[in-house]
Amino acid sequence: MKIIYISVLFFLTISCCSTKQNESSIKKNEITENQLKERTQFQIIYSSSYGGYDEFTHLIVENSTDLNREIDKLNILNEEISNINEVDFKTNAILFLHLGQKNTGGYKIEIEKIEKLNDELVIYSNTVTPSKGENVTMALTNPYCVAIIPKAKKYSIK
Repeated sequence: MKIIYISVLFFLTISCCSTKQNESSIKKNEITENQLKERTQFQIIYSSSYGGYDEFTHLIVENSTDLNREIDKLNILNEEISNINEVDFKTNAILFLHLGQKNTGGYKIEIEKIEKLNDELVIYSNTVTPSKGENVTMALTNPYCVAIIPKAKKYSIK
């Protein structure tokens, strides 16, 4: 009987120790993964339900000439985005994120977060959809948003 108790106690001790080692190695992996990912600041400066492109797409603008061309295409008034001319294109870029054409209102596209992985800027977008039974505009909409983001060598949208 004593042998059974000692055996059970021995196996419990061994199993507890191995779990602690696995937890510590998991924490080490999380730390190195978190060190690779750096949360990056961004600022949404304009958002609209009308006037965007018909397809889900994005455009990154890194100079004032292309910015003015895109603002003219989207018919955005300068008063609506007054601080757009203050963007420093040496360190920042402008992201135009288009959701595409939708059959009703109530849709919106947002930037959830941005992470910098080495030389790549990963932009996580979020699509807001109307709730079931919600009163929405019965018209075609093309939601989009405009944001100031840090400049990078490579961009990806998720």
